[in-house]
Amino acid sequence: MGLAKRIMLLAILLSAASLSGFDLFAFDLSGYSPTGEPAFASVSSTSLHATPAPVGLQPDRSRTTTATQRLAEQADAEGPLSGSVWGFLAVNLRGDTLVCLNPQRRLVPASNLKLITTGAALLSLGEDFRYSTTFATDAASLPAAAPATDSAVSDSVLRGNLYIIGGGDPLIGELFPYLPSPDETFGRWSKVLADNGIRRIEGDILGDGSWFSEPQPHPDWNVEDLRTRDGVVPAGLTWRGKMGDSLPDSPSTAALHFREWLEGCVRDSAESCVTLPDRSQALSLDSLTVLGTVPSLPLRELVRIANCQSDNFIAETLLKTLGKLRGDGDDYPSSIAALRKSLAPIGLMAASGQMRFADGSGLSRKNYVSPEFMVSFLKGMYRSRVRKAFMGSLPFAGEPKTTLENRLPKRPWALRHRILMKSGSMNGVRCFSGYILPSSGRAEETIVFSLLTNNAVASSSQVYPLLDSLIESLAGEN
Repeated sequence: MGLAKRIMLLAILLSAASLSGFDLFAFDLSGYSPTGEPAFASVSSTSLHATPAPVGLQPDRSRTTTATQRLAEQADAEGPLSGSVWGFLAVNLRGDTLVCLNPQRRLVPASNLKLITTGAALLSLGEDFRYSTTFATDAASLPAAAPATDSAVSDSVLRGNLYIIGGGDPLIGELFPYLPSPDETFGRWSKVLADNGIRRIEGDILGDGSWFSEPQPHPDWNVEDLRTRDGVVPAGLTWRGKMGDSLPDSPSTAALHFREWLEGCVRDSAESCVTLPDRSQALSLDSLTVLGTVPSLPLRELVRIANCQSDNFIAETLLKTLGKLRGDGDDYPSSIAALRKSLAPIGLMAASGQMRFADGSGLSRKNYVSPEFMVSFLKGMYRSRVRKAFMGSLPFAGEPKTTLENRLPKRPWALRHRILMKSGSMNGVRCFSGYILPSSGRAEETIVFSLLTNNAVASSSQVYPLLDSLIESLAGEN
């Protein structure tokens, strides 16, 4: 073929690619150097600071001929997802595009948004970050305090009020079985009293939730969500009560339950317990004496619970924490701005502006994320210093007592254990994003994927088997 004809052919190809919206060049993982390391090995400083491929550089669908690509195209043409709005992108860390279907389409991610919230929290706060619940008293400033001493405790008696000052710990309560039991939580709290020699309290037990600003429900959340515990907004001190509990989830609720627990402890066993008066007058929080603090679980364990259980409350707590500690306040606009800023270490702060984040949990239907952005985010987290904590927070397919318990439960353990992902669902929305570890053990064959489906009118019993088959097929690609 002559040069003129070759140039003409190239011009035709470039024009066709431009009209179809696809790039002729393969999607690559900029800055990634395959090392053959296992999935959770440490990351070199070179890969940590590598510049990720920019969002907007679309993978080349014309070069994607995998079995999973063909299955996705068939699903798009007919079956439960035909006529719905969805996108699917999968690449490996070598830079090969395995599936490419509407990768730049911004979609409602539902609880897949928790991946971004938990990842941003790990990047910004560190995996060892802990919340603290502080115990203090006003005893030394009360007239009833022993005149011969300024000590808050005299003869094993706390002659004043005990204040429980919340610091945002999201695991206080009894709503779900994965929360620490009240006995476990209150046992740790009562140890603060025991360490101070307190056997009797003459004042009251009061809760302070002012570490966060006044809780306000998100304006985008559905009324149905606000009527359930899914829609509870975090406070500095919140009691996550059982369904049907008539008590509000307020700081005073946590204090009341602790008081009741101590009183029950007195009835059941007189040893190592505290007696309380019938009534007491609360005073201000000025000039308190700190008795001790109780730390929460480390952040790496909190994000594990958030992602395995799809816990909305933890996700919203993390978002507010980013706003409080890394932003201009814990209101939603400031917290979202802090979340975007937290993505700077993986090079996605600017690109996040092309997406819409409305909350931290994914309850809002005004969150919009593309499969391409999600894949870029997941690749960035893979290269980050918190990779082990982040990937360790994801359940594997079929893992018992997680949201993936019913995904591929009858498939071989060796297959299921390689599929680490987060689910997301609400009416008409079914999403999965995560990693597929390579059967060969070669890190460059790790698959990063995002499968987001919206506006599906077919029943879950029809949609989920199809999504399972797509993910299982993808696992067969490495």
